[in-house]
Amino acid sequence: MEKPFKYTWEIFTGRFEKVFLLMLVTTLPLLLIHSFATNYIYAITPRYLPNHSAADIYYGLLTILLFLYAQVPYIRFVHNEHEGHEHSLKNSVYFFFANGFSIFLFACILSVLTTIGFMLFLLPGIILLAIFFPVPYISTFDGKSVWKSVKEGTRLGKKKIIKIIFILFITGFIEIFIGLFVTFQLLNITNSLAAQIITQIVLNLLIFPFVIMLITSYMIKWRESLEVLEFEKMEELHNEFAK
Repeated sequence: MEKPFKYTWEIFTGRFEKVFLLMLVTTLPLLLIHSFATNYIYAITPRYLPNHSAADIYYGLLTILLFLYAQVPYIRFVHNEHEGHEHSLKNSVYFFFANGFSIFLFACILSVLTTIGFMLFLLPGIILLAIFFPVPYISTFDGKSVWKSVKEGTRLGKKKIIKIIFILFITGFIEIFIGLFVTFQLLNITNSLAAQIITQIVLNLLIFPFVIMLITSYMIKWRESLEVLEFEKMEELHNEFAK
């Protein structure tokens, strides 16, 4: 894959009806759960400081957890399209519900460790997330258990750690900027909390799939490049032994 962004844009726009169905079936329910859970947590959690509370920790943990888990159908969809799978949408939905549980458990563990890393020092949390971030992608690409994908996934994460951190920061910053801009414009019209929540859900519903599909395209490219490098090294070793 030579141009991940172009490839992602072509799939997102050219297969938008399929992507939209994935949004409705998989992402929308998770966004509703996230919205309800976080609002409930903030409502019942005591606030000991003016600007912060323990609810911020729970919010971060739940956000990372659902972010990691909600990626699965889009990873599978982009991979299916790349491989020329005839029933890419159907297979993506099936894989999400049938094989996503192990990735959910992995996401639970990683979200807890990452949140602890963010609480202690910001950098360890970022590094930990970046190293283990490719694991669900490898698992979804190959259709195997996430636990069997840890070795290859972390190896890819270590090789591309700077690029992964860069992509996560840039896409996250763009999403936050768009969200703040739209929220600010909305506040000029209405102070309704329901309108703000619905608007945020719609924004996440549109932005999140494209971001994950873009990262998936890069993961496919990086994995293919590493496989080519490993093949070339094996050929060189074979030629050396053959002399």
